[in-house]
Amino acid sequence: MSVSYLKSILNGAGNIVCLLGRAPAAEQGCDLYREDFSYDIEIRYGRSPSEIVNSTFYNNRPETFYEFYREDILKHRGEPDEINYSLRRMEDDGKLSGIVTRGYFNLSRRAGCHNVVSLYGNIDSNFCPHCRKQFGVDYILEHKPIPMCDSCGTMIHPGIVLSGELLDSQKVNRAVELISAAEVLLVLGTDLHTRLGSMAKYFSGDKICLVNRYSHYSDQAADCVCIGDVEQIMHEAYPSGRLLKKPAGEGRQPED
Repeated sequence: MSVSYLKSILNGAGNIVCLLGRAPAAEQGCDLYREDFSYDIEIRYGRSPSEIVNSTFYNNRPETFYEFYREDILKHRGEPDEINYSLRRMEDDGKLSGIVTRGYFNLSRRAGCHNVVSLYGNIDSNFCPHCRKQFGVDYILEHKPIPMCDSCGTMIHPGIVLSGELLDSQKVNRAVELISAAEVLLVLGTDLHTRLGSMAKYFSGDKICLVNRYSHYSDQAADCVCIGDVEQIMHEAYPSGRLLKKPAGEGRQPED
């Protein structure tokens, strides 16, 4: 389907909600679920990323956990690209009502977007589980081997939701509310069969627009489908006004 059709839908809509997959973040070199990244982690730590990003591992081996979190996540957080700045412009234009994502590198918020529902938390919102004080990325990077709260001395919890922990029900409810009220659902960098994409079941608006690198049988549920370079397609459909920069690298499409 043509990008011009996507462009006409986005320009004509007044209440867009975006389901933002992790594939764009992976192309920026900042997603730990890329296949080559996982292999490297297993070689160096003797465990897979999913085994390390686990509440039990965090509690029992905090020094190793924070070495991984610091060296392999926070230092590879990437930078916002055209996709994120396109969404920022859409929000500035009063068209984008919110972004729902399972990613936690906070790229859209770092690009200037305000209404971002990060279902699995984000790396900029590390916190003390005792006094709830917030700590940014720099604090975690600077305080080795285990970052402790400078107010009460408790070990800081990473800003991301670990395996074995529950999602914040308020965030989930907020995401459902946004999707349910949307006029257009823009699905970027994931398909409708993933855990994030399946949230389209709450959508009852006018059109679902899907932009992804690969085709999937679930695409048939969308009204507008554009397959190809997600960043390039968004640059054409809703340009941010910034100079387009190509992604830092290619990786396997991560599951959302």
